[in-house]
Amino acid sequence: MITSARTWRYGTSALLVGAAFALAACGKNTGSVSESSSAKQFPGFQQVGQSGDAAQLWFNPASISRSGSGYIVETLKSFPQGYARFSVVTNCRDSILRQAGTQYRADGTAQQTYPGNDAAVTAKSEPGMTELMSAACSIAMASRAIAGEFNIPAALELLYGPYDDNSKTASWQDAVIPPNLPWRDNLQAAPGKALLVSGVATFDFSEDSKQKKVLVTSAVPDGGGCHACTGLLGVAVFIKDGDKWKVDSNHPYVASMGASGSVGSGFEWVPSGDNSYALVVNGGDSHQGYQTATTTVFVRAKDGTLTQVVDDGDTGVSDTELLSAQTSFVKGKNAAHYDVKVSLTYQIPNQATYVADHVYQYVNGNYVAVKKDGPPKYVQSTEGAPADSSQNTNVGEPAMSGSAGTLQPPATYATSFDCAKARSDAEHLICGDPELANADIQLAAIFLRAKAAVTDQSAFRERVRQQWNYREQNCHDKECLMRWYVDQKVALSQIAQTGRVTTN
Repeated sequence: MITSARTWRYGTSALLVGAAFALAACGKNTGSVSESSSAKQFPGFQQVGQSGDAAQLWFNPASISRSGSGYIVETLKSFPQGYARFSVVTNCRDSILRQAGTQYRADGTAQQTYPGNDAAVTAKSEPGMTELMSAACSIAMASRAIAGEFNIPAALELLYGPYDDNSKTASWQDAVIPPNLPWRDNLQAAPGKALLVSGVATFDFSEDSKQKKVLVTSAVPDGGGCHACTGLLGVAVFIKDGDKWKVDSNHPYVASMGASGSVGSGFEWVPSGDNSYALVVNGGDSHQGYQTATTTVFVRAKDGTLTQVVDDGDTGVSDTELLSAQTSFVKGKNAAHYDVKVSLTYQIPNQATYVADHVYQYVNGNYVAVKKDGPPKYVQSTEGAPADSSQNTNVGEPAMSGSAGTLQPPATYATSFDCAKARSDAEHLICGDPELANADIQLAAIFLRAKAAVTDQSAFRERVRQQWNYREQNCHDKECLMRWYVDQKVALSQIAQTGRVTTN
């Protein structure tokens, strides 16, 4: 049984456990205890393993309690002449936080404080903790279930925390974003602050003759969602067990991706092999006024983990051009790993629709591109092409309002992005200042030429995101933004001339 709260009492129970350790240690000079001794001498505690570091650890399966979206596990660790008692907080995936406890002599009398961790660490970084997490969480997970029909609010509350019906989100209080997660900083997540988690898609599928349900989630900081801000993609799988849905796996840190606080706009759960599945995430955005279409593919392993195998897309070179991406898996020579086909569709007024196919095949453990059609030539920009005149018309010019002949400053000026969606300090400043708005439009035209000239589109997209992220995080006044625009004009002009991506 999983409890929701408990109080530590070390007094009498500590002496009983201490006596048990003293009896069990007789004739031994190691910290381990046999399975039969563990079962008889330490009632209520279960030994983690029978050898190595795991043999020194025990936990109390009856006292496992919830802590946000994780669990607290009452733990004992034996030594040749005593033991330590402490609690371990784990997310039941990869991290643990060992809290300070007490170290006892073999007779059960307190000896000294047993130190804990200052912050959460990876379970594999501490001896025996991976095994402890696996053993304790297998019990904890078994108790997590949704009774009756599957529904997103119950699933979010089960996985993350309290659900708010107004915002349609669960409050995730104890998120620990992995430090090596790509684009981690773009989440704009502050330590100690809650993330708001929403369910963005669900899918049904069958695996090993079991009925399962996929829940795709997106998490953002409360009040987040700036243009440069990504969302945190998560994927949980539930399995049908009688009249209940139980957690089969949960991976809330799949990727930091998307824009404006959204991980994507379209999701598909499709077979990626004869016995495997993949999540396809499609997205769209605009960079300096030009539309971008993206598609990202994550293949699911048997243990539930998802690995990104394809990240594709393109940015248009005209503000009238529409782009979309569609991804499918096609069964080829490898039945275990189907080919991935990405179709990028380009549409521009008064021109024929063009489709570019990109095909990836599984080779030596990775998906590699074996076919890659280029973009349509009719949308390629020429050097010195002006920005769209409809965008430039109102830059720096106040709007007419009020009585006839009276000029009133507009709320916003024309820019390369939609000012109605402005969230960051930088975006609000650009929309409200004619000089900054004009600089934004000018940079959009240079961006267009650089995009058309560059040979490594992937490196170009990454450079754009890095510089964009720098602006959103660091520029909070006009002076900083003007410097940024000057620097980017120089850098993008050089890319437009050479076709090579620079890092500045």
